[in-house]
Amino acid sequence: MTDTSPRIGRPRDPGKDHAVLVAARRLLREVGYQQTTISAIARRANVSAPAIYRRWPTREALLEDAVHGPGAHDLPEATDDLRADLATWVRAFLARSASPAARAGVPGLLADIRSDADRARLLSLQDPVREAFAARIELAVDRGEIPGPVDAATLFEILTGTTSIRGLTQGDADVGAFVAALAGALHVLAAHGDELAAEVKESK
Repeated sequence: MTDTSPRIGRPRDPGKDHAVLVAARRLLREVGYQQTTISAIARRANVSAPAIYRRWPTREALLEDAVHGPGAHDLPEATDDLRADLATWVRAFLARSASPAARAGVPGLLADIRSDADRARLLSLQDPVREAFAARIELAVDRGEIPGPVDAATLFEILTGTTSIRGLTQGDADVGAFVAALAGALHVLAAHGDELAAEVKESK
């Protein structure tokens, strides 16, 4: 008689997942995007290539996870001061974009986007961060720190786009002034975005 009962596979080892991601980040920093291959990552992490492919379907998916994925960077904790929290978010995003792994990996990952599915997968890595940012803005409205409603999605795009360009092109140079300026601009947009948009519309 053939046994048709489901078989339980060996659970994935989180320690190996972590080792693979750390190896990928270090190789990106040391040898660059093109040379950070699955074989090289497997050797550095002391795992097999098939074990990596069971977790990540492609090299690009693995490198995206290494640079942008969950656990790559901690999310800022909320405080009672929105302006200070926005500065913390800016600093965290700048640090991510200015990291050696990001500066080596992001240009190559963007160049290797081949389809809408690739683009969607890359954007989906930001979903938990985007939701956390929107929750912080909503909390500020609920507390009366700023009037609502606020277009948190647009604020997030400004945050990510500006810090990405700055980090990739200039690293963390003059970080204090940049953080203060962008956090201040985001706070003004959060508190007075509707008024500013109305003024611009009336001036046209």
